[in-house]
Amino acid sequence: MHSLRRAAAFTGTEIFSPFILATVLLIGVPASTGPGWVWQAVVGVVAVVVIPWGLSLYMAHTGRVSDRFIYHRKQRYVFYGISLISIAAGTAILLIAPAAAATKSIIIVMLLAILIIALVNFRLKASAHAGMSAIFGMVIPGLFGPWWVLLSLVVHASVCWSRWYLKKHTVPEIVVGTLIGVLLGAGHLWFVSSL
Repeated sequence: MHSLRRAAAFTGTEIFSPFILATVLLIGVPASTGPGWVWQAVVGVVAVVVIPWGLSLYMAHTGRVSDRFIYHRKQRYVFYGISLISIAAGTAILLIAPAAAATKSIIIVMLLAILIIALVNFRLKASAHAGMSAIFGMVIPGLFGPWWVLLSLVVHASVCWSRWYLKKHTVPEIVVGTLIGVLLGAGHLWFVSSL
């Protein structure tokens, strides 16, 4: 039973990490907009995933942070600052270039997510895992249909449970992360539906 729990916790934290779920969204949303989506997905994935993920791995490898998910709240400030610069640059490129409105919306959601979580981090270590899985849970059914709500619920529940089980976040930190993600995901859906 213990090994089953560990496998479930690994899945919720590693397989459904914010970087993986963001990659799915940053490819899925542009792909749903029609031809010419590949360059938009590349810009989004490099700015939101490749640079921040590489940074977290580098910081963990050099001992500047506790682990690649940066467990300690006070160690997150440099990561958030550099990640915000990277995501803001990607957002600026997509806003200036002739990118699809839905693609512009999803990268703005990513920018707002990291900005809000970074600001909340001064008081509470909001779960970025819960936030991103909530955004994923809101957006994926909008892309692929209502049956995907079931998968989204499983992903989000798995993520939240794993972060609690591994003692990486408290229940309030998970709830705050979830609320941030739900609000941002709903904002994206509202914007896309109004096009």
